[in-house]
Amino acid sequence: MLLFSSHLVAANLRVALPDEDYPPFHFVSSENKGILRDVITAFSKASGIQVDYVFVPEMRSAKMVQNGDVDVRMESEVWLNGNEPYYWSQEIMQVEDVMVAARGVQLIDLKQLNRLKSGVLLGRFGYVYPTFEPLVQNNILHRENFYSDLEVLQSLYKDTHSSPRFTVISKSVLNWYIQHYPDFAALVVSDINVGVAPLQLQFAYNSKGKKYAQQFNDFLQKLKDNGELDKIIARYQ
Repeated sequence: MLLFSSHLVAANLRVALPDEDYPPFHFVSSENKGILRDVITAFSKASGIQVDYVFVPEMRSAKMVQNGDVDVRMESEVWLNGNEPYYWSQEIMQVEDVMVAARGVQLIDLKQLNRLKSGVLLGRFGYVYPTFEPLVQNNILHRENFYSDLEVLQSLYKDTHSSPRFTVISKSVLNWYIQHYPDFAALVVSDINVGVAPLQLQFAYNSKGKKYAQQFNDFLQKLKDNGELDKIIARYQ
């Protein structure tokens, strides 16, 4: 575990974030930490609450917040897999998902999901894809899991035009990777969004999580009202 602080006090906010980049929302080890950590840093400065970060795989962070081992993690109510109760932040920003396939592949119309039979969804471990989950559960689609979006895109780039494989990825994440790996611009991208979700903070369902969720939401509303949230987001576009 990598902690920002060498000592813990009662007022600390324990935050679990992915141990892989999720650009532009989160970076593990770059000078610019991403939209999410910039917002959390601003909250820490405004409230005087010290923040301690731990970077762990997605599925592990979900267990940690469920068990109260950390106070909060990055998530969206739309992506939630399960019925456990949590406290939630307001939307920090929207995450728009698109379908991506290999060069030369013709993407389907979402009104014709039955045409995906025998197709392969390239996903991330621990991620939920609401539009396509029923197809996977009913064995219409097969799912292959990867540890990072970069691995997914690299795998697709190597595919032939006849490949039945595709992925669903945040448009912002895709655009960031295309800027840094221009070859990915050859991949086929859907013209419309296949899903929109609010990026949020998911707080543990206990008295501490409830208190922090309320404090963070009050702060986030002020950040929206004074235009500072828009400025943070603009730094990564």
